[in-house]
Amino acid sequence: MKQDYVSHKGTVIAVRDGSLTLRAEEAGNCDGCAVAMICNKDKSDESGAETITIDLPDALRFKAGDRVEAIASSGSTLRAAFWALIIPTLIFIILVVGCRLAWPSLGSWSIAIGFGGLALYDLFLYLNRRRLASRLAWSVRLLDN
Repeated sequence: MKQDYVSHKGTVIAVRDGSLTLRAEEAGNCDGCAVAMICNKDKSDESGAETITIDLPDALRFKAGDRVEAIASSGSTLRAAFWALIIPTLIFIILVVGCRLAWPSLGSWSIAIGFGGLALYDLFLYLNRRRLASRLAWSVRLLDN
């Protein structure tokens, strides 16, 4: 059975009031992860490791160099799946079926309208990615060195 939470082990590289940046130990396998769309994942460095910035109210209790494990709760992954998978599917279906019922002569243009709606929704997600990412509930624990 697949785990219902997202976990990253890594080393803290930056600490700010309210956020923590860590370099993941292993290359992230974000394919198929619902959180990936709104995760604050930064680009990989030259070694292939990714840096991840997470919002954490008590981030100041960590320091650069600490080995940690960051875990997003199952509720957070469910919320991310809702935003990344369920809502776009509903938007597409509603637009295509609604256009076909309202204007039967549109034909395949209803599919193009559906994809246009998805493009607008993706723009909405992109513009609101920081706000959505801040709603992910992360817990961070120190690992033994």
